Amino acid sequence: MSGPGPGRGSGAAAVERALAGLPSPQALVSDEQLAGLESFDTAELRALRAACETAEEGVSYARRVLQGRLDILRAGLVEREEPGSSDLLDALPAILADAGPAAGVPRARSQRVRVPADADAYAAAVDELLAEPVLEDLEEQPLREADRLVEVLLELEVVLSGRRRALFDRIDALRAELAARYKDGRANVRDLLG
Repeated sequence: MSGPGPGRGSGAAAVERALAGLPSPQALVSDEQLAGLESFDTAELRALRAACETAEEGVSYARRVLQGRLDILRAGLVEREEPGSSDLLDALPAILADAGPAAGVPRARSQRVRVPADADAYAAAVDELLAEPVLEDLEEQPLREADRLVEVLLELEVVLSGRRRALFDRIDALRAELAARYKDGRANVRDLLG
């Protein structure tokens, strides 16, 4: 497992390296394919939808891992800047607790708490930028390096959020095409039950 360190690279290049082995939304369903979904047969549409849903679960999992590590990193930095402000180990349950949705913000998607089959690949993408040993040795990291790690992790979070939105767009389009086919009779609902 490789972790970051001085000279390891930063920003877009580091994020690109970390995500290199994971399928992009465009690789799963290109914009051209998305514009021509009516040309696919129903079985192909279902397969594309399943692939996009699996990738979305992986991206969501990576975001949760990333956000947890980012929270730990930030809390460790606060502890370094204000010694005695809190014991990081004692504070971990509160740091990692899910506060739930913000008040008054409707949830557009149901939240599945599920570890996807390819979770290791998505966790490895986060590890590429911030491995657990780095968190354990946070006090040994120069502040400038720790600040750089926060910036890179925030950039990864933006990229993952963008991928997740793009996957939702594809899933919605695929579901809409399938629903239209069931509604107008081009696809048989009995096929789903068989």
